[in-house]
Amino acid sequence: MNKNGASLAQRSRETLYFDHQDMDYYLSWIMGRQIYDGSAAEECLGVASRIANGDAQSWQKEWSRLAERVEAQARTAFNYGDRQGARRAYLRACTYYRAPLFIMEPRDAGFRANWQKMHSCFQQAAALFDPPIESIQVPFQDVLLPGYFWKVDNSDRKRPTVIVIGGIETFAEDCYFITGHTGTQRGYNLITVDLPGQGLNPDKGLFFGARMEIPIKAVVNYALSRPEVDADRLALFGFSWGGHIVFKGAYHDRRIKALIANPPMPHVFRAALAQQKGHNRSDPITKIVFQQIVWRMGLKISFNPRDIARRVAKAYDYLVYGRVDPRKILCPTLCLAGEGEAPITLQIARECQAQLPHPMKKLVIFSREDGGEAHCQINNLALPNRVIFDWLDQVFP
Repeated sequence: MNKNGASLAQRSRETLYFDHQDMDYYLSWIMGRQIYDGSAAEECLGVASRIANGDAQSWQKEWSRLAERVEAQARTAFNYGDRQGARRAYLRACTYYRAPLFIMEPRDAGFRANWQKMHSCFQQAAALFDPPIESIQVPFQDVLLPGYFWKVDNSDRKRPTVIVIGGIETFAEDCYFITGHTGTQRGYNLITVDLPGQGLNPDKGLFFGARMEIPIKAVVNYALSRPEVDADRLALFGFSWGGHIVFKGAYHDRRIKALIANPPMPHVFRAALAQQKGHNRSDPITKIVFQQIVWRMGLKISFNPRDIARRVAKAYDYLVYGRVDPRKILCPTLCLAGEGEAPITLQIARECQAQLPHPMKKLVIFSREDGGEAHCQINNLALPNRVIFDWLDQVFP
């Protein structure tokens, strides 16, 4: 079946269940978390069968109902002393409370309520890991950026560490499900943080901007303050829009010893604008997704002169500062992409690979046959993780 629904950007050529491209992509993302105990296929497909294609309200209602049921299962398991069962159920409940947020406007009354429940379930699950996943706060300017640190063991032994940076729509909790326990099983600590624009940071007046190397520097400062982090083996991994942010970070901060971008976006304006051609922003779900992006950028879509001026200023900022010359990225770099992404994304990935100067550079474009054609391989997360940590093992022997 071909997808014929509207979408904000091309992120896959495959169809899992829904005709609506954005809705189907989010379902794939949710189901892809199963590998790290973040969902169950039978639960997800049961919900999908009760959701009307392209209908945001039924999407929000059905995922919230499932989340409540699974959270109750987690509490029961915990009360019976089944820590592993409780952890798994809390991780699934976290995902299911997160699911409505994909297609919900930030001004909706349920947005923060669902986030709070998602956050609470993840916190409950985090405490049941061994060692526990630690909540952290990274000093940045005059605020604290929330995030997580999950380490290999309880020793203070210095280990290679990966800082994981999400995209425009992500929360710090999402980053766990992107890498899962793969990193710690392979001997790597992992750190993730909600940067300006991510999580609920827009409520604090912290928005996405073209100079994201500044908060990245704060995260690196924090990472290097930890006794468990080996300063000579610090990697930066960004997925989706994070594939641009990490290029900014690696260009400006030579303390970063390896770079992974999925996909690489050294010139964000070129990538983002090209993908918008031919996409229908009048579609109700696409409107909701676009409104969330606008909120995260600190903008408003209106004819108010002040709002227009802010949009022009943001665009100018990205036009001038939203680019990095790949020839000036001096650390080993791994570029990833899925063949189902927009042609411009694949073109940029290939051009970027050709320009990178370090001999330990690599480009992997996952195919449909690999099971990784989608954006960030969200439906087969084990695939990019195997490639990432195999490559890091060569970079950090």
